[in-house]
Parts: sequence; structure tokens; C-alpha cells
Amino acid sequence: MNLWANRIGQLAFPLVALFFFSCEDEASVLGFKNQNQKFDVKYIEIPIESSVLLLDSQRTSNFVFQTETNRLLVGQYSDDKFGKIAANGYTQFFTNSGSKLPADVTYDSVTLQLVLDFYNYGSTDALTSQTFSVYELDEDLKYENRRNFFNKSQALVKPTPLGSKTFSISPKDLDSYAKDNSDTTILVKIPLDKAFGQRIFDNALLYRDVATTQDSTFKVYSEFVKLFKGLSIKSDNGDKILGFSTNSAVTVHYHTGTVDSLNFNLGFFNVANFSQITNDRSSTDLSGLTQYAQDFLPANDLRYIQSGTGVYTKLDFGKFFEFCDTVPNVVITSAQLTLGDVVQSDYALPTNMVMRVLRSDNTVKKVKTLQDTMDISAYNPRFPAHPGTLTLDNGGYAESDLGMVVLGDADAYLKYSSDKKSYSGNYALFFQQLSIVREGVPRYQYFAIYPTAPAIPNTKTVNRVIFPKDAIKLKVFYTKPTTPLN
Repeated sequence: MNLWANRIGQLAFPLVALFFFSCEDEASVLGFKNQNQKFDVKYIEIPIESSVLLLDSQRTSNFVFQTETNRLLVGQYSDDKFGKIAANGYTQFFTNSGSKLPADVTYDSVTLQLVLDFYNYGSTDALTSQTFSVYELDEDLKYENRRNFFNKSQALVKPTPLGSKTFSISPKDLDSYAKDNSDTTILVKIPLDKAFGQRIFDNALLYRDVATTQDSTFKVYSEFVKLFKGLSIKSDNGDKILGFSTNSAVTVHYHTGTVDSLNFNLGFFNVANFSQITNDRSSTDLSGLTQYAQDFLPANDLRYIQSGTGVYTKLDFGKFFEFCDTVPNVVITSAQLTLGDVVQSDYALPTNMVMRVLRSDNTVKKVKTLQDTMDISAYNPRFPAHPGTLTLDNGGYAESDLGMVVLGDADAYLKYSSDKKSYSGNYALFFQQLSIVREGVPRYQYFAIYPTAPAIPNTKTVNRVIFPKDAIKLKVFYTKPTTPLN
């Protein structure tokens, strides 16, 4: 190692116990040796302490942000590392059209038509059978509360199912359609109780022959959901969790005296709906992960992340702060955060990860008040919830679900490399901002790692990943003045 690289060794001896150093990346990142002797160019590798957290209230409601995935999850499967995972869908439904029924119509039947969005996750990629049942809700989901449904939310259902269906699904086909961005439509059609459809049909007839305001219930959403509160779709048996588009619908079939096979739809789009996701970890290495917002250290020294169930890895940047406090006026030229040695399995990994700020009590920091906004805005360049600015919401400040980055940084996400079997992201501006001590402004030390799609933490999947705690590293190239800059 040459003299230029050996300057790393000039740090105070006590730091050796905290950090591991390397010079192997100096050329690939910096590209040349520094000829300006007013600056001392160095490299440090900082191991990041971590734990596993179970976080409460992972939002699974739809139609909150324009760029998010709108999806209902239904199904179940068993995972030897994460336990048994199950998902139930809850949704309102409402007419897709204000058109009235023609004269001389006769009701035939009703079906639930679930549109697969090709997302699937489970313990096998074989063609296997799944059984779903559909129930009518016995309580109103309340549209005005639609952004506040979470993975642990549920609603009362009537005890007798409206219908059920056993069907087979090929994950390989779904994956192929998703990869090709196919416009193929695959439906799971579940016949429902005929009397249930008759109630909807009779309501549509009242609207056709409207004589009073009450007869217009069929097209007045707030009144319609008082009569038809919604549906729950549950898995009775299976080995997969499937994603369904909110383009799904209740379809009422009818005919006239001259035309057969007519229908009208009552869809799931832009109404209150969400997925309940449960996770029984009792027979796994995560069996001790039972309390929300409590640091859990698995005995096997592995770290776990699973979107939707609330299992995440917490990063503690305390050692990064210890380093910064020993290097006044540090200028960070490159900072690569890596989650390496990802455990390989047949389960699909999240494509990207995003960091979310944690409070000192291990809960996710939300932007709820003016003070929260001022704390974030104190960082310069801006340190907002990626990728947009904060917006007013009912006179207050939005509770953003977005990950934290510095605008203009090289990466917004930790991206997975199948060749390196690791997630990594370049965050020079991010860590430069974290390095600065600002009077009266909180220093963000703790972050939770979430799967993301693409900018919003994706809690509408159950993708999971495992990696060793020792494979979490922060590699920093930095400079510091060797003589006064003035």
C-alpha cells in the first residue's frame, strides 16, 4: 500500500476497534490520487449495527398516493424461515356506470370476477389448487377513513359465505405475463349467492324507475354502501398469495326478451379496500419477535425483512456519527451502503429497498406537524420524503409513506445485484447531510429498511429477504482539509 493510501492509518488508535479499513477500491471510486495537498483523501469501512423490528400498522389501503400499487392480496403459504403467512381482502364495490337498465329485463345470476395482477408468492412454483370463499361485510368500511387501513385491520363479516371457488394457478405463467408487461387478462370467477345478486338487481331497477330521491341509491355512493357494505375474500386452502387488481368487480348477469348474456359491473376502483396480512412465526427463528418496536437479535445472527408483515431490519448509524465527530469539516465524496451475502432461496427477493427514518422509540417517523417539516427542511440540500415535496392534507401536513433521500443523490434506493448477491446504494449527499450537526435539529440515527415499489415502501407484497448482520457495511471515501481553507 502506498504512502497516500496509508494516511488512513493516521486516525486515532481507539477508532481501530470501531471501524474496518480497506484501500482496494481507491482507484475505482476516486479515479486518481489527489494532487491538492490542502486535502487529505481517505477511505473507511464502517460496520453498521442492526436489529430486527416488528413494526405496527403497515398500510395496505389503496388509492392514497397516485404512484402506489393498488392491489388486494388473498391467499396463504408456509415459509420455514418466516412462518405461515395469510392474506384476506376487504373491499367495497360500486357501480361503474350511471346507465339505467332497459325495459323487459330478467335477472339471471351474480359472480365475483377477480382480475389477477400477476403478483404471486408462495412455497412452490408448481400448478396447484387454491380455494377462496367470499363473505358479505357486516360493517361499513367508511370511505373517509380509506387511507387508514393496515395489515392488521379487519372488518366484521356475515357468517355464511356468499360463494366459494377452487381453481388452479401457474406461477410461471403469471411471472411470464408480468415480465412481458402483458395485456392478458386472467379472471378468477366465483359464483355468488343468487339472492345477493337479486338485491343488487332490484336496487338497479329502482334507479331505472326512479320516483323518489331514495330510489337513486344505486348511483349515490354514500347511500349504496349502507345497503351493500362490501365483501371479504378469504383463502380456505392453498400454498400461494395472489395479487388482484382493483379493476375486479361484482358482475350481475341478466337478459331481455330479445338479448341474452347481458351484465353490469360494480367495481372495486377508488373505493375503500385493503388487505389483512397475518404471520405466525412461532415455529421459526423469529419466534421471539412478538413485541412491536422492540429490538430483536436472532440467535443465528441473521437479519430479516418481509414487506407487508411488518418484519424489517433496523440500521443504527451511531458508529458513522462517531467517525464524523473525529473528522471536523469532513467532505464525503462517496458513500456506499451495502446489505451483502443475501441468503438464496426459491422465494423472489424485493427488487429495491428504501430507508425510512425511525424515532428513538423505534416507530416510523411521520411528517405530521410543522415542526416535523422544519426539522427535515433544515437539511440543505433538501432532505425530504422521496420523491415529492410535502403536501398539505386537510389543513395539516401529510403523513408521508415515502422513503428518505437527499434530492440529487446518486441513488434513491438500495438496488439488488444478482451477480453480487447484495443490495447497495450510493448515498454521498445523504451521509454528508447526516454528518452535519445542526443546533436544535434532530440527527437521524436510526432507519428501517423497506422493500419499495418504486418510491413508496411496498406493504402490498410479502416478498422477503435474509442476510447476515456482518454483511451490512458502509464504505465511505472522504476528504478533510490539512491546512486552513482560508
